[in-house]
Amino acid sequence: MAKDKSNGTKGSSSDETDAVKRKKERKIEKSKKMKLEETEQQVPELLVKQKKHKKHKKTCSTEDMGMKNEEEEAPQEITEPPSHPAVTLEQDQEGEDLSTEERRVLERKLKKLRTKEEKAKLKAEGKTVEKVIPDKPLPSQQALDYLTCWNENRTAWKFQKLRQTWLLQQMFDSEKVPDESFPVLLLYIEGLRGAARDVTVEKAEALVRSLGDGPWDKEEQQKMQRAREVLQLLS
Repeated sequence: MAKDKSNGTKGSSSDETDAVKRKKERKIEKSKKMKLEETEQQVPELLVKQKKHKKHKKTCSTEDMGMKNEEEEAPQEITEPPSHPAVTLEQDQEGEDLSTEERRVLERKLKKLRTKEEKAKLKAEGKTVEKVIPDKPLPSQQALDYLTCWNENRTAWKFQKLRQTWLLQQMFDSEKVPDESFPVLLLYIEGLRGAARDVTVEKAEALVRSLGDGPWDKEEQQKMQRAREVLQLLS
């Protein structure tokens, strides 16, 4: 009888433990189900949020593109270029002494900078920069300068056939070759050689023959005097 009682107590205790385990398992299963349901509910909400975020991004990008296009299409206003601060030689020389060559280089740079600024301002105002073309000296002045250089500065002088031809053609004309330049021209003619010398003699002889014995006016008398001096020098 005692053994049956003990077996009964053991059976009842094992049943109780099994029941407790089942309850725990049920609770675990319920909690898992609850979590699954919660996640299933959260998934569509996240999807909706992601879709809204994507739509917001698209709208923002289209707005940005529209703004960029408007900026590109809008005409840009021409503003004056930023003027550089005026630099003077005194400011640049602070703390150091510049040589004459360095000063010249600095002055050239400052001139270029000023001209660039002036051109930019004129362009901004819609004005055109007129180029000043320096007046070229006349052929007569160039020939006389050539003769003066030959007489005064032989190291810098260079032979120029065009200038020599002009001088030989106009040497009897006192208006083109003035009286103060003619003695220098005689010295130049004295050194002629070859065909240039022969042609000069022929021109002088032809002039003497054409003028004849006279009478001559003042201009003809002057031409005759020059022709005789040339023949006396070269013959």
